[in-house]
Amino acid sequence: MNIPNHSGNAPFALSVLDNAFTGVGHTAEDTFQEMIALAKLADSRGFQRFWMSEHHAMPGASVPSPQMMVARLTGETERIRLGAGGIMLPNHVPLVIAEQFDMLDAMAPGRIDLGLGRAPGTDGATASALRRHQAANDEFPQQVAELLGFLENSFPKDHPYSEVHAVPGPWQAEQNRVPPSKTATDVWILGSSTYSATWQHSLADHMRSLYSLVVLMF
Repeated sequence: MNIPNHSGNAPFALSVLDNAFTGVGHTAEDTFQEMIALAKLADSRGFQRFWMSEHHAMPGASVPSPQMMVARLTGETERIRLGAGGIMLPNHVPLVIAEQFDMLDAMAPGRIDLGLGRAPGTDGATASALRRHQAANDEFPQQVAELLGFLENSFPKDHPYSEVHAVPGPWQAEQNRVPPSKTATDVWILGSSTYSATWQHSLADHMRSLYSLVVLMF
């Protein structure tokens, strides 16, 4: 886990989780400008991390895609770590998330966090529109393993995706004969029970991951 030295005056590191709240008489544009201002303030005051959460079809939350806001904030901040707290992985294809966060790390090396969750981040009907099949939640451990395989280019040769490569990433650097990136996205698991802690420990051992796979309990 990447824990940089905090640079503010607090006796311990402080971070921000912004849920992009909005409401009656408050536009999404207003919310985004407030988020940018808050991230810049947190960056200047020495806060450690600025995270955003994924929500869908809610009148009171305006970020269905934290990675898009992270991309904007890489150019608005200088040192604070930026991330998703989290990406609801069953809503997405692991390869796409790996490529998006490798791009973010290339834009802001050593400053990107990827929190992963199982919850849909919305109501049942919208979850059905996002996931299309009932077993999405049950496949979460396999999705995380697949995501790590793409991030690290570490699938065994007999894996069906052994010849599928996330770009940018280690495979692309090797093909282009350039040094691999010296940084990597920190990967976190967001959990509300000991279940997440138990299986992520086994998964991390199995994958021999170079990434920081940490459970953040709510």
